[in-house]
Amino acid sequence: MALLDIGPARYGECLDVLHRGFATDTAAYGITADNTPSNPAFWAEGQVAAVVAKGFQLYAAQRGDALVGCAFVGPSSDWQVWSLRHLAVLPDARHQGHGEALVAEAVRRARAGGGVRLKIGIVGENTRLADWYHRLGFVTVDAGNQYPGLVFTVDHLELAFDS
Repeated sequence: MALLDIGPARYGECLDVLHRGFATDTAAYGITADNTPSNPAFWAEGQVAAVVAKGFQLYAAQRGDALVGCAFVGPSSDWQVWSLRHLAVLPDARHQGHGEALVAEAVRRARAGGGVRLKIGIVGENTRLADWYHRLGFVTVDAGNQYPGLVFTVDHLELAFDS
């Protein structure tokens, strides 16, 4: 497996990973294109570029010639707290270390950019995903948030970097 930066020529491949990666949980949590069109499972072409345009770095895990996972990372408004967004791994590539490698790369990039902690928001009802992030050292800092336009709650998790 290799980790690499993704440029515009491969945005379509990343979009496919996002569609397939996020689709595994949409039915379980009642997420549809009608009630939550902002979910990456339903993104249209151009939405990957829109996240990059907001200052997020797009990178991916590649096995052979194919992308098997991707994620976005970038600073928040104070530059010490970085956000990990839209991490996705293809269903048939899960449990092989790709997700952990994407998180470790987010930490590396955030630290290099002056960050002291990394945050992520997840579907609050997805306890399996929360447990996975907890095993990686994240702690839940705020749970059960209901936001307009979402049919699920959002939990916020953070990982503080060692000095």
